Amino acid sequence: MLLFKSSLSTKRFFYLLLSIVILILSINIFGYFHELGYDGEHHKWYIEVLPFDLPSDSDTKEFFSPPLPYFIPSLIDSICDKTNELNITNLNCTLVYGKITQALQAIMLISIFFILKKISYLIYPDNNQHFLSLILLFAMIPVTYKSFAMIRGEPYISFFMFLSIYLIISICYKSKNINTKNIFLTGLFLGFMGLSRQWGLLFFPSLVVLLIFVIRSNDKRFNLNFLRYSFLSFIVSFIIFGWFYATLFFEYGSITAFNRDPSSFSFRNQPLSFYFGLGLNDIFSKPIRGFSMTNMVLPVLYADTWGDYWGYFNVTMGRGGLDTNYEIVPYLGRVNLISLFPTLCFIFGIFLFIKNQKSMKSERIFYILIFSAINFIWLGYLWFLIKYPIPSKGDTIKATYILNLIHLLPFFGSYFLERIKIYNSKLFSLFFAILVIIFIHNIPAMITRFFGGYS
Repeated sequence: MLLFKSSLSTKRFFYLLLSIVILILSINIFGYFHELGYDGEHHKWYIEVLPFDLPSDSDTKEFFSPPLPYFIPSLIDSICDKTNELNITNLNCTLVYGKITQALQAIMLISIFFILKKISYLIYPDNNQHFLSLILLFAMIPVTYKSFAMIRGEPYISFFMFLSIYLIISICYKSKNINTKNIFLTGLFLGFMGLSRQWGLLFFPSLVVLLIFVIRSNDKRFNLNFLRYSFLSFIVSFIIFGWFYATLFFEYGSITAFNRDPSSFSFRNQPLSFYFGLGLNDIFSKPIRGFSMTNMVLPVLYADTWGDYWGYFNVTMGRGGLDTNYEIVPYLGRVNLISLFPTLCFIFGIFLFIKNQKSMKSERIFYILIFSAINFIWLGYLWFLIKYPIPSKGDTIKATYILNLIHLLPFFGSYFLERIKIYNSKLFSLFFAILVIIFIHNIPAMITRFFGGYS
């Protein structure tokens, strides 16, 4: 018997899963001090320069980051500082804006689950199993919870990316009209994505691929309307984010300015181990920095996606005034091991899409968009790693930096499970049950161990 045929059982599972996610987010909000995140003090200094000025490279190492993720905490910080100055309150303003922003980002993540629901039923109407497979795969990735506990731009990229995808695909499927409102909303979401962090710009080339595909597949009238929609939406988005990158260009000579000097692009900038190292000695036993995986792009990203390679969330490493808790490391090795199963679901789903994409029906448009996005984001990130190499540390290899790419992978995992369901419904039920067990096993990796830690 196929799981979740009824809408009631689907609803119950969804809200049970969401309740667990909310509980995890709540623990992390109360337990994790945001300044303990990657370059936390530099994000703090960025916030303290806003909201009325942009920071320079002398203010913070994060000067190159767009301001959107820092704007609300900076407003809260300014109001808090003012009330303290007037002796109305006596608050720790860093804690106040930190906790409020973490709560806001938690709301964003919860909202993503509802956006995923809309996207799932758009591409597979009335398909409860696809929807639940998708959200289960999405919910089980630990780097999501780590990233959303920090104040930085990547959570905003994912949030606005999914809003953009839903609206664009709705228009492609003609379930929404091309009108002024939807042109503005699409431009707004894309603009905010570009104003969240530079990685957001890597999504834009996939929209060109989508445009080419759409105008080859529809009637002439719709093609012209979609071309107008795409052009005007981009103009709106460029008005929103373009000024910041123009500022970077005129101040620092490049829209990709960074806090390190770039090397000339050459694959030789990185050693062979960067490209081909697998870290098999440690990835399932000691998946943290300081061992054999240093500067190996694939195993470090894998260990950081499913665990805490850099020691900013689960493994304290003596940071934040806390004792080192290496006893959690073997558990993280087991998380890496059993998470091979959902990872293989992602990979097999990509291969199945490549194999079947010509015979796919309406869902083909959606999968072409996200497949293109994954490729462009990966190529852009790889370019960054090669341009700014530090082989001795490899400290720019962080899963959080490609969070939006990772967040697209569950769509391919759920596509793989959809094909399994068509082949054998009992096998689908078995795979789903295994994923539920893995999710439960991985929950401790989603919860910070930095309780009481401060920078």
